[in-house]
Amino acid sequence: MIINLKNFSFFSTLPTRELEKLSKQCRVQQYTSGTTILIEKEEVKDLILVVEGQLSVLKNYGGEKKTLFNLDPGDVYGEVEILNGTKSLATLIGYQELRLVYIPKEVYLRLIGLYQGFAKESRDLYSRRANLLLEETGDKGQPARVITFFNVKGGAGKSVISANVATMLARFWKKRVVLMDLNLAFGDQAILLGLNNDKNIHKLVNKKSLKLSHIEEQLTIHQPSGLKVLLPPSLPEHAETIRPELVERIIDLLKPHYDFIIIDTHNQLTDLELKILDISNLIMLVMTMELTFIKNTKVLLDLFQRLKIPREKVKVILNRAFKSLGLEPSKVEKSLRYAISYFIPSAGEIVVPSVNKGVPFVLSKGSDGSGILASVRQICASIAGENTDNGTWSMFALFKEVFGLG
Repeated sequence: MIINLKNFSFFSTLPTRELEKLSKQCRVQQYTSGTTILIEKEEVKDLILVVEGQLSVLKNYGGEKKTLFNLDPGDVYGEVEILNGTKSLATLIGYQELRLVYIPKEVYLRLIGLYQGFAKESRDLYSRRANLLLEETGDKGQPARVITFFNVKGGAGKSVISANVATMLARFWKKRVVLMDLNLAFGDQAILLGLNNDKNIHKLVNKKSLKLSHIEEQLTIHQPSGLKVLLPPSLPEHAETIRPELVERIIDLLKPHYDFIIIDTHNQLTDLELKILDISNLIMLVMTMELTFIKNTKVLLDLFQRLKIPREKVKVILNRAFKSLGLEPSKVEKSLRYAISYFIPSAGEIVVPSVNKGVPFVLSKGSDGSGILASVRQICASIAGENTDNGTWSMFALFKEVFGLG
């Protein structure tokens, strides 16, 4: 089977004749979920391209395996080892039905030598991953990861998902989490979590020398979970007083003292959102099956590529996932030319009462055993760097069957 490499942005700088030649030099293999593709310290003979499914990249620290990141369709692995001349720095485990393309390392090195654009693409990818893969200690004192939930169209359930993910990480994973509501004029996190907004970000505006203690004074504690929340100004007109520089300073001061900073954004793309996206470790792009969301998400993904936002930094969440108006998730992925990393089934009977009561559904007994609870748990496990077992992905397959996902 020959794969059309033109469809993958990593190879976009190569001329057509070279891509056609490269396609014939590669080998394509398919695997079942749970297959170990590469073992740490094994010789790396090929650059690996993910065509279908997902790969988890795990590294062994003192006998304990930690998930460093996940690879979706279009992502590659092996550039650090090939360029360094080392054996595999991590173990790769495949999930979902998996299809991979193997590009011989001598072919990959030849292309780097011939084409400056392709060499730059490889160098940029190397610089983003090398320190993480070469790290030997797995230091638990690393700064908080910044995870942003985003889209430019309202109605996707972005705020509800971010609230429940943050709550679950704090309550059940026992992580130190700050949730920042940066929908500065009309944020909903206070309602979703049942909080008053006596404390908020606007009270930090006039601090001449901002310190961690000042920020902590304005964090509202969600008592049921231990989650800390930085709420937006109490008056919409105060939103314009919050500058990107202040937000960046707040995040910088919080990072050494927390495990995760979860950010819920406004549905727009101003200087503030661009700054947030730039400093985020992970961008969760939330969408639904509506055609307007598909269009906007595709436009955003294309923009991210032009802004040089790394592919592995962006994960697509399909919320309220079900076949609708003839649309199927597989067709949505083809339209986006991007993998959907997480599916959240439609569960209005659970979500609506949760919102009205100001109680995250992950804390509600009514969500026990539900698909929506399992899907949020899957997102949290991935964020927390846990090794996802086969059972979880079997549940993922069950979601697809029960909810009619393509």
